[in-house]
Amino acid sequence: DRGIPDGYRHMNGYGSHTFKLVNAQGQPVYCKFHYKTDQGIKNLTVEEADLLASTDPDYSIRDLYNAISNGNFPSWTFY
Repeated sequence: DRGIPDGYRHMNGYGSHTFKLVNAQGQPVYCKFHYKTDQGIKNLTVEEADLLASTDPDYSIRDLYNAISNGNFPSWTFY
């Protein structure tokens, strides 16, 4: 699961803060949010990432835009 993500569609996300929520009984509950890609993890090699960084820095944004434009809506499961 670790590496250089092949765009935003293939990466998980993790909140850096802990939140205090209050349930219906007025009791505090502490939580952190995580979201995991439903598309599956896909990583770039170091060589691919170096090439994209120098020749196509908008690769990840365009990949996300094109997927949505083509009706391939990415999704994440929220934990």
